[in-house]
Amino acid sequence: MNDRKAEIDKIIKDMVKNKSLPYANAVKKIKKDRKGYYQQKDIKLKSKSLSTDRFQQYLKAIQEEDNDSN
Repeated sequence: MNDRKAEIDKIIKDMVKNKSLPYANAVKKIKKDRKGYYQQKDIKLKSKSLSTDRFQQYLKAIQEEDNDSN
């Protein structure tokens, strides 16, 4: 009985998670461009936590890194 209840709970949680628009969009974006998605997420966090000058230096460093890798 408890095993069946746990199984049903798991199925319901998976359905809710997969039908959640923000979750589904994030999964699509990650599959499309994994590095870019996490870089954008990091930039968004850094923009809130760093001062303007530090944030500009951070963006320059990312830009230089991308130019070097190409």
